[in-house]
Amino acid sequence: MGKRALVSLTFDDGLQCHFDRAVPILDQHGFSATFFLVANTDRIHTDGFSHPAWPKTNWSKEDTQRLKEMIDRGHEIGAHSVTHRRPELDNNPRFEAEGSKQWIEDRLEDKMLSYCYPFCHVTEPIKSAVMSAKYEQARGGANAAYYSLQGSVDSFNVDCRHIGKNGAENVDGWLRADSWHVLMFHGIGTVNDGWWPISVAEFARQMAALADHRDAGTVEVVTFKNGATRLRQPK
Repeated sequence: MGKRALVSLTFDDGLQCHFDRAVPILDQHGFSATFFLVANTDRIHTDGFSHPAWPKTNWSKEDTQRLKEMIDRGHEIGAHSVTHRRPELDNNPRFEAEGSKQWIEDRLEDKMLSYCYPFCHVTEPIKSAVMSAKYEQARGGANAAYYSLQGSVDSFNVDCRHIGKNGAENVDGWLRADSWHVLMFHGIGTVNDGWWPISVAEFARQMAALADHRDAGTVEVVTFKNGATRLRQPK
């Protein structure tokens, strides 16, 4: 490759497996990632669908302290609605966008600038509510788009690659010179941990391969916020 690729790692739903299994591997390689959290105290992910009882952050004092420490290490925390359920997302998009922002900011004492649309469900009213809530960028998905660093992006509907949904991943395929590519992860472990899970061993393999590319100078790994900011900068 000539110019470096840009990659962002994002994790949806605030699942416990992210903090127990993914974060130590990310920290081992020095990767900063973005975690989109649901702003409620449910101990399991209650999205209205039938699935195992997936443990999630419940905003205990211990959870909040761990999240603050992650921010100090360079990770980004973003919002992922209040309920993560339909029809609530369509019925009251302002509450979902503004409520989750305020909830997380109050607890982490940090600005929430990134939003993730639950189920990748984006409508004009939902998008408008996110913009009105003063976020700076939002992630949708998931068509595996690449964004030229010399071009532009709709900051409030950034596409992503859905890891785990389409089988084995070729890490080399994540990289395109002078382009930004966003990855979306759910379960790290088994079906008892989250949607479309990948094993811990597979996640470790992917991050090791990405670290090799980073060390070779072919990719830079940044948070979702920093990637979106890079695309907005004057060319």
